[in-house]
Amino acid sequence: MGSLTIRIDDEALIKGLEDRALRSGRTVEEEAAAVLADVIQPGQTDRTALLARMDMFRESLAGRITTPSEDLLRDMRDER
Repeated sequence: MGSLTIRIDDEALIKGLEDRALRSGRTVEEEAAAVLADVIQPGQTDRTALLARMDMFRESLAGRITTPSEDLLRDMRDER
């Protein structure tokens, strides 16, 4: 197994990684490895986690009034 040492001067970044590790129930080292794996191997993303993120995004948009994209495009075209 390889080893990697990363020096991070940004305390906010370290705190964010620690918080993320706490939420996921992993150590900071395990969380950093998971983050790197997600970036390096994006096709390996857990489908369940992706679906959960999509649900959270949908929930964040609940109650918002949205305009269909075709209406926006038509308005932009008409402004020319």
